[in-house]
Amino acid sequence: MPASFRLPSAPKSDSQWLSAGTVIELGGLSITGGMMYVGSSLGESYSQEQSLINPKLNVTKVKVDLSEQRIPYWLSYKCATPQARRAYLQWLADGRSAPEADIGFVFLFFYGLERRALVDTLTSTEASAEIPELIAEIKRLLTIYGDNRSFQGYASALLDYLSHSQIIGGSKLYLDPPPSIMAQGYEMPIPLRIGLGQMAMDKRPVDANWALAWALTDPNISRRTPVNRCGAVFGTLFKAEYERRHQAGIVLAQNKTKLKLSYRPASSTLTPPSMYIGDLPDVTATSVARKKLQLIVDTCTTELQPYSRYIGRNPDNAEALEGLLQLPAALWPSPAFAELQDLKVRIGDDLIVMSFGELAGRFKSAGALSRDKALAFARVLESLQIGMEPDVLAGSKTPKPEDRIALFVTQSEDGACRATPAYNAASVTLDLASAVSSADEDTSYKKVTLLSQHIDSWSHLSVAHRKRLRAHLRIQLQQPPTIASLKIKLDPLAIEEKRTIASFLAHLAQADGTVSPSEVKLLERVYKAFQLDPQLLYGDLHGAAAGVSRSLAKSAAYTHLSSDNVQRSAPASQSYVLNQERIAQLQQETVQVSALLARVFTDEQVDKPEEVEPIAGSMQNSGVNFEWLNAEHSAFLRLIISRTEWSRTELEAAASDMVLMLDGALEQINDMAFEHFGMPVTVGEEPVEINADILDKLAL
Repeated sequence: MPASFRLPSAPKSDSQWLSAGTVIELGGLSITGGMMYVGSSLGESYSQEQSLINPKLNVTKVKVDLSEQRIPYWLSYKCATPQARRAYLQWLADGRSAPEADIGFVFLFFYGLERRALVDTLTSTEASAEIPELIAEIKRLLTIYGDNRSFQGYASALLDYLSHSQIIGGSKLYLDPPPSIMAQGYEMPIPLRIGLGQMAMDKRPVDANWALAWALTDPNISRRTPVNRCGAVFGTLFKAEYERRHQAGIVLAQNKTKLKLSYRPASSTLTPPSMYIGDLPDVTATSVARKKLQLIVDTCTTELQPYSRYIGRNPDNAEALEGLLQLPAALWPSPAFAELQDLKVRIGDDLIVMSFGELAGRFKSAGALSRDKALAFARVLESLQIGMEPDVLAGSKTPKPEDRIALFVTQSEDGACRATPAYNAASVTLDLASAVSSADEDTSYKKVTLLSQHIDSWSHLSVAHRKRLRAHLRIQLQQPPTIASLKIKLDPLAIEEKRTIASFLAHLAQADGTVSPSEVKLLERVYKAFQLDPQLLYGDLHGAAAGVSRSLAKSAAYTHLSSDNVQRSAPASQSYVLNQERIAQLQQETVQVSALLARVFTDEQVDKPEEVEPIAGSMQNSGVNFEWLNAEHSAFLRLIISRTEWSRTELEAAASDMVLMLDGALEQINDMAFEHFGMPVTVGEEPVEINADILDKLAL
């Protein structure tokens, strides 16, 4: 049963503290919580107490709205209006829990808690015994009113101050994780300073978690927008960078400045004494460690700026793929990173096929990915040893959302060896074979198996190449290339070399013992595209059916055949089995074709870009360094100002060559140009034009 206390209308005693649970009637309201000062005979020690409730003062009888601001800053109960006193007593009677209440009521009550904890405990053992109750009440109030930054700051600081007794008793705070306290303004929270001081005393290195807590709460460490906007990601990045630079942790010097415990009360009437925390040093008094932390904060902030700007523009899509691509995969939020890991598990030792839109959708993509975003996505996948075919990193076109892609497991070194003449030749060989094999509405399993066997037999290629070619084959059979696209690649070949390739395709069409009309029609187009007499096709087909190579076949004997009357070489009901001799012959022809194509890719010359006359003020070759940009963006800026205008495709290719994402690079350059010159470098999106007004400024 709580103690019951009814204050007489004309009390003779001085004001007093009502302990927790005491019941009292004030202003016609029953207040059961206690933990406040009440009295009408103001003694000397309470004469200035702002929270003191004098029951003789007038209180409005009508219920009032708690949400209206009625208690100005620094006002006391004595100086409040009758309406404000009524509202305050209502708030007390309702359990001090109404979330909509004016924060002034919370502070007025908090003043009393401060006096009890800071003043009464100096002379009263009873007050000292109530410290746990006071701490519990302050924590409860924080759960309701902690969104108010002012109250959160004062209440958290008082909790820190009240916790000093266990610290003086000898507990090592650094043995536990640092308290999760954010910066409060004028000084670092006491628990962190104590833990760091204990580390200095014991010569214990500061681990990454304590270093992060220091960096987030020290008012002398500068923190820009990305630190707060990307809090979780910044924390992960900071700890990784700290451990990279200081593997064993920073060992703090035991400086001479002692750690002094002090508290600045919310109540203007209190001045609590300061006290030293044993012999602990105040590590915030020196700058050596702080400068090291500032460097890490600045490095991480710079890396997070593109992601931070994306979140600033898209606050509701912070976990969309377009934003995540601004970050290394290791920094992706847990759900997205778990999706990557699940994808890798699904692939296993095999490969999986899906649409590009389905893949991007698994990571909450907002729509079709631009070229630079697709490249960034492919790099993220490859960093986790997931390969993608078509290989956009080797120059393949950007898949559309509806296009099919194949995903497979790679090795860490695979990316460095993808673009070789031998691989390119093998890839085009498969493109040719896929076009023919897919001409039939029901691609024969035997043809697919035979092509896979060809890949396995290409011992001149690495394991990584063969694995990628199997993925390439799977996609090409589902989305076969056009004859026109293959003709462009094969135009450099001599007519006799084209004849060899065409014959190989005719033999491949016979691999399962049947040649359908649709296959013949496609082969006719191939022969015409290669500028070969289509009549040669029928001799090649019959030569393949009889097991005769092209050099022995008499093509003129088969000119009576056409795509309209071609018959199956074996009845549909007959089971056709390829003998090993036929397989060996086809494999030999495949090797010959690949060798021809390899020579094409080896001799292939890269077209030089059209020379463009530099515009006035160009610094492409001037050697000027833009100190306001990092090295990568400075080099990109020197490139783009070499011309007055760029197409977006050209810029995407240039950015890709420099391992930059176009949108992020342009945004970084233009933001810094605005900061230094008040104008951007580029204007427009298609085409992208160079702002002529800034060129003279860039030349300074």
